[in-house]
Amino acid sequence: MEEKKIIQNTAEQDLMSLAHEILRNRNRMNLDDIHAKAANIVALTSPKPIGEEVVSPTVEAPLTGLEEALLAPVLEVEFETISIDFIQHLFEGSNVDFQRVMSMLKSKETLEEAKQFIENHIQPDYDWSDKQKEFDAFMSHVETLFDS
Repeated sequence: MEEKKIIQNTAEQDLMSLAHEILRNRNRMNLDDIHAKAANIVALTSPKPIGEEVVSPTVEAPLTGLEEALLAPVLEVEFETISIDFIQHLFEGSNVDFQRVMSMLKSKETLEEAKQFIENHIQPDYDWSDKQKEFDAFMSHVETLFDS
């Protein structure tokens, strides 16, 4: 039976949900949305006094480093420099899809887990049947992520 990772900490789940929401909507978020997300993150990461109700920080409070970073203009994040061939040939020209897949692969603990993830969750979304050379190169690149 395959063992799956389970996030048991509710705060960790909430932070992951916020991070995914920010990534999905980063090009459509306005300053108020960013402020709200920053306040949620600060509330989730601040120590919670025992027996006291946690109050979300107000926008008028001095900005922390995290809040300033979240309020900075959103730039396209470049995770790594990679051959444009993977994006063009395997991910139908979508840099966002490629970056999303690479981010998910980096969360895998073993090469075998990464290969199974690609086989079961990524390949069904793309037609790589006539792109064996590019696929082999991509898999070689994935293997380098786990060589250390």
